[in-house]
Amino acid sequence: MNRCILILCEAIAPPAYSPRIITLVDYLQHHGWHCEIATEMDNNQSFVSDICTIHQMPTYHHLIADKVFGAKEKAFFRYICKKVDVSSFDIIFCASYYYFPLQTAAKLAKKYHLPLVVDLRDIAEQWGKLDYYTRSFSGISTIDTIVKKLYTAINMRQRNRALRDANAVTTVSPWHKQILSQYNSNTHLIYNGYDAEAFYPKTEKTPKFDISFIGKYYSHYQQCPIWLFEAVQSLLDEKQIHTECVRIQFHTNAIGQHAFSELSKNYALGNIVQVADYIPRTQLLSKMHLSSILLVLTTPARLNGTHGIMGTKFYEILGVEKPCLCLNSDEECLADAIRDTNAGLAATNVEEVKRFILDKYHEWQQNGYTHQEVINKEQFTRQHEAQQFEKLFLQCIQ
Repeated sequence: MNRCILILCEAIAPPAYSPRIITLVDYLQHHGWHCEIATEMDNNQSFVSDICTIHQMPTYHHLIADKVFGAKEKAFFRYICKKVDVSSFDIIFCASYYYFPLQTAAKLAKKYHLPLVVDLRDIAEQWGKLDYYTRSFSGISTIDTIVKKLYTAINMRQRNRALRDANAVTTVSPWHKQILSQYNSNTHLIYNGYDAEAFYPKTEKTPKFDISFIGKYYSHYQQCPIWLFEAVQSLLDEKQIHTECVRIQFHTNAIGQHAFSELSKNYALGNIVQVADYIPRTQLLSKMHLSSILLVLTTPARLNGTHGIMGTKFYEILGVEKPCLCLNSDEECLADAIRDTNAGLAATNVEEVKRFILDKYHEWQQNGYTHQEVINKEQFTRQHEAQQFEKLFLQCIQ
């Protein structure tokens, strides 16, 4: 007998593309499930896909009404009740970062007496004292501060109520699981991961030893690359590596481009540092294969700092089996995963960075390429992730 699942989530159209959802739906439908997605349009752009039936509410633009009074959740609830035969489903799955559409999912589950599974990928607590919601509401700092405080207080209370009402909760790191278990003891760890069909190892000789960062950059406080520049500068001064062979490439957003350009000037590395915009998705795999070291930038987890941050780029690096250099080590979940998979180095000082770069540089000199002998990476594939979700869904339905 086919099972039917209604999936509620944020906008899934590019650039807010959600591979966690897309892969799950593809897997479930290949295993006999009927899936439908209810979501919000991204800037009123409809996401056309043959993946399954997708119900898309027009973009909700009333920002303050939404943040203070939950107006978007109410509109989404009305939209789903009008467009979707909710009673025909066996289970509701709500995938969210932070809050939306948790309230809608909880109300629908209660109204139609359906089990509810909630997947939270990001939570406010992971940012410590950082203001994770930085968007201006009014342009007036006093009003923005008041709105943000109301937004956090109201939504945290409603989030925790939805978590308590859920039959099960899933999240993406051991730290997240520890926090969310306070609200629902049936909380499970299902890592974010990589698509094993899209990210795979390939050996290619390269003319240069490329150290590459590919991804979004936020700030030095959250992602600190200083040890990389110090290590490379020192190795060049010691003539252990050579400028004609080494290249450092940053493919990132505008904030990152400015930050890395300034650092390259400060460390007099402009002749080997290249800073550019994001790589098109169609070129990403090739760029990773041609890199000798792939960077993950983070910062140590501290009492009032960030926690549990395990970006998808790390998992993709696992997939292509290239050396991963994480700086600085978060000394927490990501460092543990790098150690347990033999993915590379989560650096705790600049001397470690120097030794790691030099070791991989010698490997490149000898072979013309680098390759990392990772282990246990199968647990981080999106295919394994989907299997875990299906098992949990069936437990909640029975």
